[in-house]
Amino acid sequence: MNTPNDEQFFAALPRSKDAEPRSEFVEALEAKLVQRARTKMNRPKRIVLKLATWTVSAATVAAVWMMGVTPELFTQSRFESQAQLVPRSFLSTEIKEGELSQAAIRTLEKLYEKYPPFREAEKSVYVTKAPREVYNIDFRTFSNKERTEVSLYARAKLDAKSGALLGFDAEKIPGQEKIEGAPSKERTEQQAKAFMESFLGKNVEQYRFEQLDTQEGADAVSHDAVQLQRYVNDVQVEGDSYVIGMNDVGQIGYINSGDTTGMNLNIGQFQAIDELPSPKKAESGLAEVMQLTYQRVGKKDVDYVLRYEENFSGYLDAQTGKEVKTTLWGGESFSDSIAVMPGGKKAMATSAKEAAAAMEFFGQKVEGYPFTGSNVPAYMMGDNEREYVAKKGQRIMQLTTVDSRATAFKISYPELREGETTLTVAELQERAILFLEPYLDSRVKSVRMQEQIYVMGRQVELNFVREVNGVLVRDQYYKVTLDGQTGEIIGARLTFPHEHETFPDASKVISAEEAAQVYLQHKPLSPRYLFPLENNKIQEQPILVYSAEVLKSNGEIDAISGKWLPF
Repeated sequence: MNTPNDEQFFAALPRSKDAEPRSEFVEALEAKLVQRARTKMNRPKRIVLKLATWTVSAATVAAVWMMGVTPELFTQSRFESQAQLVPRSFLSTEIKEGELSQAAIRTLEKLYEKYPPFREAEKSVYVTKAPREVYNIDFRTFSNKERTEVSLYARAKLDAKSGALLGFDAEKIPGQEKIEGAPSKERTEQQAKAFMESFLGKNVEQYRFEQLDTQEGADAVSHDAVQLQRYVNDVQVEGDSYVIGMNDVGQIGYINSGDTTGMNLNIGQFQAIDELPSPKKAESGLAEVMQLTYQRVGKKDVDYVLRYEENFSGYLDAQTGKEVKTTLWGGESFSDSIAVMPGGKKAMATSAKEAAAAMEFFGQKVEGYPFTGSNVPAYMMGDNEREYVAKKGQRIMQLTTVDSRATAFKISYPELREGETTLTVAELQERAILFLEPYLDSRVKSVRMQEQIYVMGRQVELNFVREVNGVLVRDQYYKVTLDGQTGEIIGARLTFPHEHETFPDASKVISAEEAAQVYLQHKPLSPRYLFPLENNKIQEQPILVYSAEVLKSNGEIDAISGKWLPF
């Protein structure tokens, strides 16, 4: 995957068909990113990384029953949840080339005109259904009978319905003529426009060249990549853009697109800008998405402060002022308060032998699993974090410790990726809470569940956050992963309260309406066109929204003083 900088890489990563990392890499990366976020920003908000789901064995249900929980308790849940199951968008299925839509075939013909060897190359086709249906196509040519040497390799991403070119990666194309001289802004823009015009036709005129953000600390602006951003009626269309980069020989090397690029190129279906309502209604809607949270400050003696932060997609319907969901970021909505009965149990492990005992502590059967230290490099682990691994057949069992305390476990095996969930969200929530309670610190009296629940095959991932005085404590969270068919607990990650912590009185804060007005003084709303997300599908009809610019530059408000605190 070729990208000009880290930002573009991580933007493209979820859309790649092979973006799923190795299981042993995921937790180490998550821990490292959490550690760096805390160090750099000294504020742990929104550290809920959705890279992959992790899993564990079936023995946990038996362990839960041993704690005094019987199957009868599962027959009728005490929860009535508004949570929604959200499928992992990077799941894809291989199909035959002959199953491609006619629109996609027409786009392929245009690619063949530019790259004739693609026509005869071997093709692997994968289809992803959500949040829009797209094809990922690999082109390969092998230069020896053993099929070990590849002379051509490229990838293309096409919209299944319209055939729109959404991505291109020319990793290895033989015989390309080298264009001499360092790339200039003008030359790169000219090449990019000419290339895209072949696929967009006159619609290319809806896109404007804009400054491409470079990596933080870059000394000079690079001219080997450009960005095309779409505008209609002089209003930016969010999520509809291309980043186009050159390769080593000065030819088009890669194309990345936004999540909603090419959804609807018919300008006539965009609401006229002279019909744009006053932002007053949207401004009033902002108060509904201002969320009060406790955020950690200090390191040794841990204190918390009260902050208001915007917790939404960043877009408010211009007509109603209500939040509009989007693929760019959907915000985090939470359930009502859930009272818990903490058990305060904990397990320690400083060796592979003790790791096996800690897994049994979490209710897992470890007989026949030889535990060893994992091979994840130390620099990828969190502070004082260690990982232990055991493998038996296709099952991989892992335990994570922090300061020798067991904080997470999982078991991975292929069957968990197959099938779909059959249990209701309420049933899954019931099981998750019953599992969590024995391991919660005695100071944890209530939690709230994130209502975006992520699903991969049969695996369902539930996230909970501690609550104090009715306010979320962002850096104290709990993750439980379940088999969506059997209800078995197949993974967990725990955090724990700090030894010394203080929380200010939440009754002394300013109102959400006052916080919204402070926010608007520093981040005024601006109009955008947006393709909304409904039922995990991008809608083809664009709507007018007001954007609070949270994706580019945001901040928060001191909930007691009302002072604006930019990042």
